[in-house]
Amino acid sequence: MNIGQWTLKRALTYPERPFLKEGSREFDNRTFNDRVNRMAHALHGLGCTTGQRVAVMMVNSSEFLEILFACSKLGAIMVPVNGRLAVPELVYILSDCTPRVLVYSSDYAEKVERIKPTQPSIQHYLKHRGDELLDDPSITDSAASLPTQEPVPEGEIEFTHPLIIMYTSGTTGHPKGAVLSHENLLFEAVHSILGYGINETTSSLVVAPLFHIGALAASATPIIYAGGCLVLTSFYSSSEIIHLISRERVNYMFAVPAMYEMMTRTPEWGRTDLSHVHFFIAGGAPLPISLIRKYQEEKKIRLVQGYGMTETLRLTALDLEDSIRKAGSVGKEVFHVFLRIVNDAGEDARQGEVGEILVKGPTVFLGYWNRRRETEEAMRGGWFHTGDLGRRDEEGFLYIVGRKVDMIISSGENIYSAEVERAIESIPQVKEAAAVGMPDRKRGEVVAAFVLPNEGVNITEDEVIEGLQGRIASFKIPKRVFFVKEFPRNSAGKILKKELEAQLPSLS
Repeated sequence: MNIGQWTLKRALTYPERPFLKEGSREFDNRTFNDRVNRMAHALHGLGCTTGQRVAVMMVNSSEFLEILFACSKLGAIMVPVNGRLAVPELVYILSDCTPRVLVYSSDYAEKVERIKPTQPSIQHYLKHRGDELLDDPSITDSAASLPTQEPVPEGEIEFTHPLIIMYTSGTTGHPKGAVLSHENLLFEAVHSILGYGINETTSSLVVAPLFHIGALAASATPIIYAGGCLVLTSFYSSSEIIHLISRERVNYMFAVPAMYEMMTRTPEWGRTDLSHVHFFIAGGAPLPISLIRKYQEEKKIRLVQGYGMTETLRLTALDLEDSIRKAGSVGKEVFHVFLRIVNDAGEDARQGEVGEILVKGPTVFLGYWNRRRETEEAMRGGWFHTGDLGRRDEEGFLYIVGRKVDMIISSGENIYSAEVERAIESIPQVKEAAAVGMPDRKRGEVVAAFVLPNEGVNITEDEVIEGLQGRIASFKIPKRVFFVKEFPRNSAGKILKKELEAQLPSLS
């Protein structure tokens, strides 16, 4: 059974159970599978057969998922593209994956017009829905009159066949296309069921953008596999999200920490009953411990996080019962994943020793699109080298310490920014912190910290430095502290440290 058959199986077994809600639209299992089949016939008519790429630059919508499952049934490859990127970045991605079709939401129409002259491989541009201001045909209208019978692919679609090319954020250079298979998404769904008990009663609010793997593989596909219901929207208003969670009796959601933080600052936070929520899960960036405790203490909601990458999907999970006791940890590896921590010599690190995280298992990607050398380098020895640094505690819980490229070296001492950030965030007046290396003539680098204080709280540079005494080694304590009103972030919510580093002076 390939991923495309999930919707067929749901339609055959429980045709009238709810599948998806999006605004005023509601589809049951049978109706959604019919829509997928119409979409598959529409794409096949455009030449989208085995191995052909279908790029989508779309907001969260039923059509996004219809295209995913249509590609699954045809053996085609879907390429979700972040429409928030700049035009040169979009041109690079599309030139790299050479899709035959590009489907876009009206939000991105202006960018698409600028992209068109650069993309000879794209034979068909289709708009999402029927915006009369756009000249391209509508994918929805194109599919509406087509038959609902199951499409017949050109050949057998195996679990190991590619399904998605998901481009990495490109914060360290040009983005690379991580090729994910049907098998990858299946085992990600299995891990959600094993770890969190997701089942046919689960109602998931899909609010993080589906063009990121975190939202697609955490908030959508596991619930579809388990037989639950999706509620689709986009994160335009924190207040509206809380209303939607309450109105639709949502009991599960994936979002980035910044979204969860924004929700706590709405007037609705204090007066809305969220007792029906089972738990929320976060990804894309570390969860501040203070935020975990706020959800736990004020709303009795367990806010947990896992650890994963575009290339690997979710690797670890922090069990719900450990979400407070082990706050700051990302948990233990999920069932079908094997994880090692190795030192610079490639040997397994001792307990508590920091090393690079290596993983293998059925959620690890097939490789980078058209990048054999980078794939071989990342997969040397049969293990995927994450580039992340971590350590295990005495109970085997994993803590992410930082990136190998995010390490500060001061007078020969290795300083991991995540460790400094956690120490700063343990100061009651601090909401969030980012540690970076600042050039220093004597020591090469010293630690500098950018600090976002809690709202309405005053704290000085000296108070931050004093508050770290005894918490971390003296050489790890920042030599300078800069206060910010907000952090620069990418679309996944990660702090853009390169932009912070550009603001730094040099110490002499």
